[in-house]
Amino acid sequence: MDNYVDINDALTIQLGGKEWLIPMLAAKQNKIIDPLILSLLPIFSEWQNDKAVALSKLGAEQYEDLQEIAFVAIGRAEPNLKHEQFLDLPITLPELINAFSIIAQQTGVFQKVTTEEKNPGEGSGE
Repeated sequence: MDNYVDINDALTIQLGGKEWLIPMLAAKQNKIIDPLILSLLPIFSEWQNDKAVALSKLGAEQYEDLQEIAFVAIGRAEPNLKHEQFLDLPITLPELINAFSIIAQQTGVFQKVTTEEKNPGEGSGE
């Protein structure tokens, strides 16, 4: 039971021509991923305004951080995937960028806000 991963709340990402399940991540994944996500937030904030400027700020270190975030997140549901196997996948930058927000959500750094949370009390008759 120690290795049980609940995939009921898993989201999927597409990397290297394959769909990967990303369940809610555990503390050991978050310990690695959270600081990387936080370091990339300025780039992803810029992404909303000007993609070209954001891409110009994406250097080798940030690219490696995106890869590490994806690898560690995938490892929650795929613990037998080796780092070298992951790096040999034909993963594109757009795939890594698309995976970023889903993985961040599964760490708890960014959480989906439901309609009920946006509008508390609506429809309750109060």
